[in-house]
Order: sequence, then C-alpha cells, then structure tokens
Amino acid sequence: MDLYKELLIEILRNEEINITFPNITLSCDEIVSAECYKAMQKIKHIVQDDSLDDKECFAKIEAIVILFETLGIDSGNRHDFG
Repeated sequence: MDLYKELLIEILRNEEINITFPNITLSCDEIVSAECYKAMQKIKHIVQDDSLDDKECFAKIEAIVILFETLGIDSGNRHDFG
C-alpha cells in the first residue's frame, strides 16, 4: 500500500462515518419487508406448481434455494446435488 493510502487510513480510522441515500424514502424495515413479501409470493408460486410430478418434487426445493441465492441469502451447502 502506498504511503498516501496508509496515512489516510490511519487518520480516518476513528472518524465517524455517515452514509446517506437521499433518493430512498423507505425505512430499512419497509425495504426488507417489501422484499420478503415478494420472495414469499415467488416461493408460494413455486410450491403450488402442480406441473411437477413426485420425482421432480426436489426441483421445487431447488427453485426456492435458487431464489434465495438470487436474493443474496445463503442457504448452506446441503442443497448442492449437482
């Protein structure tokens, strides 16, 4: 790391950080709640899909896991069948 960055990091290390998003009008709780509701709608749609027979049932679970991954939610390693 160059000297400039090292000095700047050291100077700013204990300073208060204030991050704002001026174009976001919802609270964090409202944002997460809205995203959770959208995810639940998608999960319900996946689970209610009767086009899959019993052999393909695991595909529903995999679709939910993929949805979690798309949303950035870690679902662990146990689902990795491939």
